[in-house]
Amino acid sequence: MNSIHDRDPGANSTILIVEDHEVLRASLRDLMNTAFPAFSIQEAKSGEEALAMALAQRPDTILMDIDLPGMNGIETARCIKKNLPQARLVMLITYENPEYRADAEAAGASAYVLKRKMGNELIPVVTNFLSHQTDTALENLEIEELGDL
Repeated sequence: MNSIHDRDPGANSTILIVEDHEVLRASLRDLMNTAFPAFSIQEAKSGEEALAMALAQRPDTILMDIDLPGMNGIETARCIKKNLPQARLVMLITYENPEYRADAEAAGASAYVLKRKMGNELIPVVTNFLSHQTDTALENLEIEELGDL
């Protein structure tokens, strides 16, 4: 299976959205449902909820806000990647910050996207991850700086 179009819609593929702001979470859900209608789109509003859902549902891709209340996105990513190293994790950040990038990379994120650029950049990143699910080389993919920052 080399592309998302070759995938069996019944393969129980899951994208987990982790965002504490309800409006942004709903927008992300709508975007993912439109782009990937055959996938199960799950939502969590905290790091703790995301960790429990990830362990139970084993999502293919996780879109995670870096700034979550309680267990933040970096801590949550670290715990998820420890238990699910194959999960592709995209950190969603509000502001460009070299420290965020280093922290996200250390936690196991595969990419990060600025929230203001999600409309243009998130679908290509997720499509790339889903079309290369069996490519273990992606496990060591460097965090990509997407677009003009």
